[in-house]
Amino acid sequence: MRKWFFKILVWSTLSVGLVVGPATSASAGQDELAQVRASTAAFHDLGAAEHAGYARLLPCFDLPGVGGMGQHYVKTALLTGTAEASRPQALVYEVDGDRLQLVAVEYIIPLSMWDSATPPTLFGRSFTRNNTLGLWALHAWIWRPNPLGIFANYNPSVKLCPGH
Repeated sequence: MRKWFFKILVWSTLSVGLVVGPATSASAGQDELAQVRASTAAFHDLGAAEHAGYARLLPCFDLPGVGGMGQHYVKTALLTGTAEASRPQALVYEVDGDRLQLVAVEYIIPLSMWDSATPPTLFGRSFTRNNTLGLWALHAWIWRPNPLGIFANYNPSVKLCPGH
């Protein structure tokens, strides 16, 4: 009983810190994330994601010692230079042998499509600039809890890519 209480206490504590910002925007952020979950729930089935236009485009990413990121399936038609919460440009799957499990969504804006000196934002969070890939990115770990935070780039709860 004590073990379960501790797990619930830890999960509750982590959940409170998932959305950073004023109390008024935290509720709105959680509502938006709930909408993202609803709009991507069908994509736990990779076939449904592929039918919707998502294709394996980026490789599996991880950072040993930090965590996994996973295999990316991108819908290139959504790479328009804007980000809409309910229409993520990428779905991120954990690779577990021959099985893929949806763990996150990712919002992507190509650097060439963003003219502002400040990074794009969504859910009150700034995107991370990735010069190597030529894009701005924001992960949302909506299908796998992330002890580093819901918007962190890597998740230690996600397995490293095969071969690592």
